[in-house]
Amino acid sequence: MKIGFEWLVILAVAPGLALAWWFYHKDKLDPEPLALVVRSFLTGALFVFPAALLEIFTSYLALLGPLIYQIVGVALIEEYMKWLALKRFINHQACDECYDGIVYGTSVALGFATLENLFYVLGSVNPFLVAGWRAFLSVPLHGLCGLFMGYEAARQKLSGGVKYNMIRILSLPVIAHGLFNYFLFLRSSSGVLLAILLVVLFWLRSISLIKKSWSCNV
Repeated sequence: MKIGFEWLVILAVAPGLALAWWFYHKDKLDPEPLALVVRSFLTGALFVFPAALLEIFTSYLALLGPLIYQIVGVALIEEYMKWLALKRFINHQACDECYDGIVYGTSVALGFATLENLFYVLGSVNPFLVAGWRAFLSVPLHGLCGLFMGYEAARQKLSGGVKYNMIRILSLPVIAHGLFNYFLFLRSSSGVLLAILLVVLFWLRSISLIKKSWSCNV
């Protein structure tokens, strides 16, 4: 059965939109302006293009091994691009709670993941399979990396830091993202299981971090 183009688009964008909406509605204190959250989602999507351009120039890092390439040549670039998209929203006066950082961090990351997912699904010979596993693994992984990034950045801002500590903001998202890519690069059942385990552990840690953010314990 041939599936229409519009249904492929829906399959590709639905996971990111659904997760962004879920994180937005977990804000129990003072919900962020929806227009600002939508803007952060779209900004994150736009940063797919500079990330893709930079990854062309880091492809030579594959000569140093797949793990180094996935961490430095892919994950570091993509997570740093998300940070560039996120920083303006963290600095916005509306971001005045720890969970606000999570809202903007996940929104930016899921915007990035949604556009990336659209390209993957539309360019695949088996869009159902690609859309399925990416909906449960890749898209959530991006969102959770944004969660940790946004929380840490908001925590630093509310702690009165003079400038952001980029190592603390980026280290966990970059390492987790790079390991996730590497596990899938192995193209083995053990690699897939490790990728699934990583996402599950990230979810568990994220849930506790969400609860912690409601008290804004900096």
